[in-house]
Amino acid sequence: MQTIHLPEALRDRDWARAGLVTLAMLLAAVTVFATAQARQLAEANARLDAVAQKAFYETCELTEGLAVNFRKLLVAGEAGQRQALLNEAALQAQGAMSNLALLPLQQDTVSATLKFINQAGDFSQALSEKLASGGSVTPEDRATLESLSEAAASFSVGLARLLDRYERGEAVFTEDIADDATLYPLTNPAGEYPVLLYDGPFSDGRTDGDYRTLEGLPEVTESQARAALAAFIGSQQPLAIVLTGEGNAPVACYEYEVRYGDYRMSAGVTKRGGQTLYLLCESDVEEVSLSPAEAVDAAEAFLISRGYGPAEMSYYSQFGGILTVNFAPVLNGVVLYPDLVKVQVSLRDGTVIGLEPAGYLMNHVDRTLALPALSASDAAQRLGTALTPVDARLCVIPQNGAEFLCYEVTATDGTSTFLAYIDAMTGVERELMEVVSDGEGAFVM
Repeated sequence: MQTIHLPEALRDRDWARAGLVTLAMLLAAVTVFATAQARQLAEANARLDAVAQKAFYETCELTEGLAVNFRKLLVAGEAGQRQALLNEAALQAQGAMSNLALLPLQQDTVSATLKFINQAGDFSQALSEKLASGGSVTPEDRATLESLSEAAASFSVGLARLLDRYERGEAVFTEDIADDATLYPLTNPAGEYPVLLYDGPFSDGRTDGDYRTLEGLPEVTESQARAALAAFIGSQQPLAIVLTGEGNAPVACYEYEVRYGDYRMSAGVTKRGGQTLYLLCESDVEEVSLSPAEAVDAAEAFLISRGYGPAEMSYYSQFGGILTVNFAPVLNGVVLYPDLVKVQVSLRDGTVIGLEPAGYLMNHVDRTLALPALSASDAAQRLGTALTPVDARLCVIPQNGAEFLCYEVTATDGTSTFLAYIDAMTGVERELMEVVSDGEGAFVM
């Protein structure tokens, strides 16, 4: 057998080639590993950022609610109502503590905030237990409530300002800028600011149950639903309706894109009964040619012409050239808050460009209202001593999945206006809200 001898240079070249191939494979493996590690690190950081973001948003929401409840406690007139507010405040404080612990901050950075929230929660729990055992609110307790109310209000608004900076992209939680100046008020919950505003009374009522107004109505075809939507909107301007799909939240419906003159909207029509489920404007409106009163009149006329019957304007707010109005139907002079309808009107020309009738579709059924056991003056006498009644009217309010006939008593403490809802049968104070007005409308909280 003949032995073949390769030249030494050729053997060296083969070894070098093999080494290069091996090195390339190693580099590729390292690159893949590093890429995977970087991706895993990015995903982990994204998860951490998401957790911190959620915790911050929930902290703002909980402390805002805490401020509102302490203000209500200063004017609540009944031990049961006070106890309910205190229990809710204690839970809000507990939730805020848990979320603060998830923020990427050192313990000493938020120590003052943690101390304040903890004290607020402990006091709320202790006073609630005192009332449950038959005790009463002493002058010392009230002084503490006033102090907590003032501090909670300023802290809540301070957090809202910090949240605004966070949403504008400022890295408020990074280590190099997480100091007393950039993280105020987390480092020093103090100061005096006005409280925050909410929507109209009972605008966040029950919206997760059966749509009772649809019961017994026949199913409609897509073409029937389209025709019903066109008739509901009206035809004073060029109208184009295009089907975009079907949905089931909150009820089975056809979904449309609507072009109405210069306005672009999305709409839903229920498959059962062909009722307009929602109408949402997707166009900006800047021009203002109508007054709020004129827009409210246009919205009310629209509702009556669409079969919603008599309704009373509850509260409204204005954003740019759009006015949003809450209407509550009225039955024999009694305001039906569970049946709220929200309407949006263009201040440019009075066109109705938005509708949210979920409360109405869920709750507006034939009602037989009982005669109240109390008079309006009886209800007014159930107010706390800090409030002076101004006016009272009958209404139905939603609470804990049920409805109650109440007197809505408008009252004042000398500086602020409140709405107390006194049960017309039992005299229990079922709800207490503060009315706030600003340049864009009236709100309650």
